[in-house]
Amino acid sequence: MKKIFIVAGELSGDKTGAWYVNRVNERDVYREAVGGDYLQQAGAHLYERFETLNVVGIVEIVRHVRRLLSFLKKLANHIVEQNFDEVVLVDFPGFNLRLAKALKKRRPDLKITYLSPPQLWCWGAWRIKTIRQYCDRVVVLYPFEVAWYGVRGVQAEWLGCPVYDRVQPYFESMRAKQPKVALIAGSRHGELATLFPVVAQVAARLAQEFPEVKFVIPQAESLDINEVRRALASSALRNYQYRVEIVSGAASLPALSACSLAISKPGTITLELALLNIPTVVLFKISWLSYWLGRMVVKVKHMALPNLLSTDLVCKEFIQHECQPAVIAQYAAHLYKKTVRSNYAHPQHDKVFGALRQQLSPPQS
Repeated sequence: MKKIFIVAGELSGDKTGAWYVNRVNERDVYREAVGGDYLQQAGAHLYERFETLNVVGIVEIVRHVRRLLSFLKKLANHIVEQNFDEVVLVDFPGFNLRLAKALKKRRPDLKITYLSPPQLWCWGAWRIKTIRQYCDRVVVLYPFEVAWYGVRGVQAEWLGCPVYDRVQPYFESMRAKQPKVALIAGSRHGELATLFPVVAQVAARLAQEFPEVKFVIPQAESLDINEVRRALASSALRNYQYRVEIVSGAASLPALSACSLAISKPGTITLELALLNIPTVVLFKISWLSYWLGRMVVKVKHMALPNLLSTDLVCKEFIQHECQPAVIAQYAAHLYKKTVRSNYAHPQHDKVFGALRQQLSPPQS
């Protein structure tokens, strides 16, 4: 029986790894993983949970570096000693590229597949050399990445997009929009603390102007619902809590698909919203030091994924100094009024959103 080991160091990787297992659908395979509930549900035996590796922040990484390196050595020993045929690395480049190098030095014949490699076209392009040297197969999540890697000497494959597969069941119902606005500030504690107050100020202005509007807050799996409720109760939206619905789990996508507008942070969620035909206003703000350091290494013009995938500007972005609640609310109100005039439909967005759906629809096997 073929033996495959999968390494996912965070929740998003756990989901992507599970999607890959189901997409490839290989039979008579023993799978073991560093992962979580999603990979386990896909049939993988957990060697360790991803929380062991899930360390966020430069200070935290430095503090845990000895433990992480020790685990890397232990994991490499296990993979080699148990004679696995293939290792599938899911994103998480800081750890996974080191693991690939360690494994190839000990087992040159071991097949290493990199699933969802880091977005080198955005930043960190210097890592392409390591991927070229130690990875035998690269599976990307977006079609344009195949050509990007190709001109740099790496033959990449595109099997489909997990975001597309996740929202596809809601394509039929997404035209039944309601006077609802999605509010998405992030999935991390820091984002909830810094971005949600801004999102709430924008939402409060919309609530004053449009008495019929209601709000949907999808609770991230990484956050406790009580934490979200506390953030809401202390925000500018506290007087409108009766118009706010917090949704989680299986209820999130159906609730989102009914929204006619979204106020969101950048990230994968913006692609979900675009595929669900929801006009989205994107906002983002961090410390000026972090922002300027990021500007020195980031090589793309936009932060929202739909804007990177499309030739058109899909989402209006308010980044850093532009991230002012009054300005954002004014634009969001203008966009919302258009949806009211169209009976909460978005004919002006159909062409752009339809092109995105067509671009990301799975390739024929």
